[in-house]
Amino acid sequence: MSLPAIIGISLGVAGVVAFSRKPQPYSALKKIGVFILATVGMLAIMLAVNFAMFYANHP
Repeated sequence: MSLPAIIGISLGVAGVVAFSRKPQPYSALKKIGVFILATVGMLAIMLAVNFAMFYANHP
């Protein structure tokens, strides 16, 4: 998977996590923090999976 695809998927997932929940009394700053944490977390997961698949296919 290409790096732009990984970044795009991570940003999309983070947007869904941070902004599409039921309206809750969170401040904009807290929503932005959740967005950033979700982006970093999803990037780490996607990169780990990507490298695992890459090294599994190369003996």
